[in-house]
This record gives sequence, C-alpha cells and structure tokens, in this order.
Amino acid sequence: MTALVPTIGLEVHCQLNTVSKMFCACPITYRAAPNSAVCPVCLGHPGALPVVNDHAVALAVRAGLAVGCTINDASVFSRKHYFYPDLPKGYQITQFDKPICSGGALHILVDGSRHRFEIERIHLEEDAGKLTHHDDHSLIDFNRGGTPLVEVVGRPDLSSADAAEAWMRMLHRVMVTAGVTLGDMEKGHFRCDANVSLAPKGGPLGARVELKNINSFRFLNRAINHEIARQREILGQGGRIDQTTRGWADGESHPMRSKEDAADYRYFPCPDLGPLPVTEADHISAEAALEATPLDRYLLDQDDADFSDFQSRYGLSKADAMALRGEAHFRAHFEQAVAEGGAPKDISNWVLGAFARWSNAHPSETALISPADTVSLVSMIDVGTITRDVAKAVFEILCQEGGDAQSVIASRGWSRLDDTEAIAVAVDAVLAAHPAELARCVAGESKLMGFFIGAVMREFQGRADAKTVRALLLQALSKASVAG
Repeated sequence: MTALVPTIGLEVHCQLNTVSKMFCACPITYRAAPNSAVCPVCLGHPGALPVVNDHAVALAVRAGLAVGCTINDASVFSRKHYFYPDLPKGYQITQFDKPICSGGALHILVDGSRHRFEIERIHLEEDAGKLTHHDDHSLIDFNRGGTPLVEVVGRPDLSSADAAEAWMRMLHRVMVTAGVTLGDMEKGHFRCDANVSLAPKGGPLGARVELKNINSFRFLNRAINHEIARQREILGQGGRIDQTTRGWADGESHPMRSKEDAADYRYFPCPDLGPLPVTEADHISAEAALEATPLDRYLLDQDDADFSDFQSRYGLSKADAMALRGEAHFRAHFEQAVAEGGAPKDISNWVLGAFARWSNAHPSETALISPADTVSLVSMIDVGTITRDVAKAVFEILCQEGGDAQSVIASRGWSRLDDTEAIAVAVDAVLAAHPAELARCVAGESKLMGFFIGAVMREFQGRADAKTVRALLLQALSKASVAG
C-alpha cells in the first residue's frame, strides 16, 4: 500500500477581550447565574436588531496585523444557518466570503528550525450558548451566546501533531501578548478545531475529519495522533473515511455528526448589518498597541536572544535548554530551584526527568512540589541521607500532595539504611531464593547483577544504598564462584 501522509489544518476560536458582547450591551461573564446575562438581541427575539461592538472590531484588526494579515475595508457579516439548541436565532452571525482579515502567516519552530505556515483568514463572529448534558435531559445557558470571537483559519499545511501543537501555542502566545484575548483555556477563551486527513503523498487530499473544541495544547497533540492512527488503520484494512466531526474526551475521539460543507449552512449577507468600515485610524491604533508587526516573528527573535542567554547562564546543553524553555512551568521550577542553591545540571535532570514524567501523566493538574524541596532532595542524595530510589518516591508524593520532603521521609521511615549486616543477610537470602539465576550469573551472565540488585533493594523499599548492595553482592558471588 502507498505510504499515507497526514494533512492538518487548524481553526482557532479566540474570545476577544471585551467588556460586552458582539452585538449587544450584555456583559461578558463567567460562572454567573445561568441565563442572567442575556437580552432580546442575543436571545434572537423577533424585531431585536444587532449593533456592532467597536472594540471587538479594533481587536480583530489588531489580531490580523499581529500575524501579517491584510486588513479588509468593508468586510461583510453573514448569517450561517444551522439548527442546534444552543443557537437561539437558528443562525450565527459570522463572516463568510468577505472577512475582516485575509492572508498572513504564523512562524513557529519545528525540530529547532523556523518555518512559515500560511493563515487563510481571520473573521469576526459571535459565540453560541452552552449545553450541559445530563442522563435524560440537557440544559442551555445562553450567557455565552453573543460573546465576540475571532476565528483564525490556518491553511492545511501542517503534517504532524507536534507541529500543530507548536502552531497553536504560538498563536495563543501572540494573541495574549497582543491583548486580543485573555487566553484562559479553562474558561474557553481559546478553543481549537483540527481538520485531519490521510492520503498518498502528492495526491489529492483524503476525506477530512474535524476534531472539535479542543482547549489544551497536549490534548490537541494526542487527539491528532489518535486520529491519524485511527484513519491509518481503517484505510489499511480497505475501509473508507467518512467526512465527520468528532469530539475528544477521556483519551479518545467519538463521533458527533457528519461534517457539513459551506453550502449546507446557506450563508447569505446579514440584512441587519451593513459593510464594516476599517479606517486608517483603526490601523494606526492597532499598530500602536503592538510591540512589533508581525508579532510572531518578533517573539521568535526575542526567543533566540533569550535562549543564548539562558543556555550560557546555566551551562546547559542545547537539548536541555530547549526542553526547559519549551514548557513555562518547567523553566519556572528550574530557575527557582537554582536560585534556591541547586546545581543547574542536577536540577535540570530532575525537572526533565521526574517532574516532566509526573506532568505528562497528570496534564490537567499542577505539581505541588516546591523548588526548595527539589533542591533538598538532591542535597539529601548527595550527602547520603536517602537513596535515589527513595528520592523519586518522595518527589512523586510531593508533586501530588504537597508538603515538605523531610516530613514525608520521616513519616514513612525512609531514611537510608546503613546496616551492612542486614543488607548482607538479604543478599544471601535473595541468592538462595534464585539458584538458577545464581548459577547463570556465576557462569558469566553479568546482566543478572541488575536483577539481584533490584531484588535486594525491594527488600528494603529502596532504602538500601545501591553501591553497598552491589559490593556485597559481588562478594557473595565471588564466594559462590569459588565454592562452585
């Protein structure tokens, strides 16, 4: 079968940082009483007329300039028709063939090199309400309905989940830095739809599957990889990919509905709203609010300078420096721990090892371990108070529960065991319990040393010093060899 390559395009809904809604004066709220921030306009009552939020328009212009778009004068609002309970009017006011911004690009790092990915358009629209599903019924809260958004539509020119994650991270950074959005992903300020298709390289694109409303960088990566694997399996078995929309939850995607094309929405210009003018004053105001244009390239240039300083200041390898700077909480923990007196290389190993593993296993949680306790654990290993295995166990507990290292070690009796006689007895017992492995080890199968060391360490729950265990094992094996 011809090798299949993925094609990925991202569409991001970015909630604008305004006080009121897109077409009425209702306030933007979060966790207010359901249906308490609504009016006849955002509820779509007959005869209620929309009025454009000027600040939302200004932020859309700023968003476009931040990524090098062309700002279009006289863009047009359209009605996008679909019927869903959270859409009170039976249509959404958005922009279709004449958006406020077109063109542009987003520059990101892929495998350490800078790449340019084109943006097709940025358009203004209103958000829908929010459905809450229960066993036998659903509830609708229209407070979110009418919230101003820009939708940033990227060209389908991404080819990996890692590149897609980097694209989403950069766009989020640009829009937050520009003040376009607050960017709180838990509150739904920044949500991504990913269109994924597989096809032979150089051939026409395959049927696309849309992964809907993903509000986490890591989840986007996982969802895309999952979808690529799903499509590859179906196509490999001779099946067909249907054009569908799928949701992402609990580590897997699930079908939601068939995917519509533009014609299915029956777009037409909104008769209640005229063409949207963008003046020279709007351009000047937007540029004045930005540190530079395009903002993404400026931020990458800053990153390059910061990287050189970061790497040289801490004496790190390029790979370690890149990994630490790739996650804001990794870098913050590392720098605070070094400020507490930790050696940069030692702290880097723990942050990129135990800290990263815990964070990846708990993507929606925040590690509770303090940088000072990371330094304390490294110090206790160095002076021999605890073993490295115990330190790893304590680290896990502190990440999950917080507290301090000394208390955890004391409460569990995990200080290092220095009783060589007790260790020697355990060594003899382990060797006696595994005569076949002992014979193979004496015969020269040296890799079994690791097996025996691990067995003895488990006897003491990691408290025994591995070097001491190894030395006593070598003595016992030497005696066994002579006796044999």
